[in-house]
Amino acid sequence: MPNEKRCDAIIDVVMACYREPIPWLSNAIDSILTQSETRFKFVIVLDDPDNLEIKNCLSSFQAQDDRIEVIINEQNLGLAASLNRAIQASSSPFIARMDADDISLPERLKIQLDYLNANPEYALIGSAIENIDENQTVLGIKTFESKPALLKKMIPFCSVACHPTWMFRRQDYDDVQGYRNLSTAQDYDFLYRLIDANKRITNLPQPLVKYRIHNSSITSGMSLKRYKIRRYIHDMHQDRVRYGKDEFSEEILQSYVAQAKASKTISKLLTKLRQAEEKQSPLKIFYMGLLTVLSADVRQRVIDHIQLKWLMARHPTVDK
Repeated sequence: MPNEKRCDAIIDVVMACYREPIPWLSNAIDSILTQSETRFKFVIVLDDPDNLEIKNCLSSFQAQDDRIEVIINEQNLGLAASLNRAIQASSSPFIARMDADDISLPERLKIQLDYLNANPEYALIGSAIENIDENQTVLGIKTFESKPALLKKMIPFCSVACHPTWMFRRQDYDDVQGYRNLSTAQDYDFLYRLIDANKRITNLPQPLVKYRIHNSSITSGMSLKRYKIRRYIHDMHQDRVRYGKDEFSEEILQSYVAQAKASKTISKLLTKLRQAEEKQSPLKIFYMGLLTVLSADVRQRVIDHIQLKWLMARHPTVDK
């Protein structure tokens, strides 16, 4: 029987789904519905309007729990637009991200909400993650830096908080005008603009999300297109530093993306490298060496990685 209508939501959990396997999607939804903190609204956007299997799955969950609101895009809009649509359809003061192939641990929302309430100076918090594979086998735990001053130094070289672990304040989302229409690295751009607006972010040390590693996430994470978009995001940061604002342009963005075509050999090596990194295999050194020789873009990524390692070694502790 559906729950009685809840009017006390203080968290809006927002999630977009596209073509995820139904078992993964069901696990993701269940992990939110069984949270110890129950004062939430769960807004799910389906970004594949022709996917009847996912439509039926979402309808079934919605019939069982009226905290769920389902929005179906008329056409594929992409992650950024879908998340903006979910957030604009809700009104709670706190927003939590969720991905349709991950699993939130039962205390996640409570822990993050308690932290933000106790620390009003923070705009956004993430957490450590427990990496799992397609069969939910645990691959290891990944932690993220917590000190805001160090995160500010790190962000030119890497994303500093895992997107599906975020909880943030609606006011701060409004202040930076939400997600921009980027086909990838939307989270990196959002974090960069928060930090440039002098908003404080941090990461909790305990894993609060099981983060699924699978073939499509590996390919996405290592793509040269993603790297080129990240360079554009960094260049917009430089404009904000110089001029106090940036001029986001989809036309300029496309000029960056047009430079991202890679040979089949480079693409395969990038995928092999990411797989080796996730498995902590020594083969990652071999693949990185080959790519450094074959690709100027990868050479720049290696330089970024070295700069990040140097930064971490030089600043083991930074005052908050």
